[in-house]
Amino acid sequence: MNQPDDLLKRLSQEPPDRDLTGLEARVWSRIESMLENRRTAWLRALPVTATASALMLGFATALLSAPPVHEEQAMAIFSANSPLAPSTLLARSTL
Repeated sequence: MNQPDDLLKRLSQEPPDRDLTGLEARVWSRIESMLENRRTAWLRALPVTATASALMLGFATALLSAPPVHEEQAMAIFSANSPLAPSTLLARSTL
């Protein structure tokens, strides 16, 4: 025989160093508590996920619904587009 076989044979003749009664029940109870913790962790993460989703949706909506930026032209007296007219300036300040 080789050395591992001798060691295993001696080990099988030794009494157990720990009491193993109820080991299976303790293992299953730890597994069940881990599963329960996973469920509660998912429920705790739900408000954070909902808030993050709402923020992303709000930012996307703001980016897509923003009016295009118009380049201001020089003031023309007889044109329809007069960027420095009081009515135009007041309309911008209320937005």
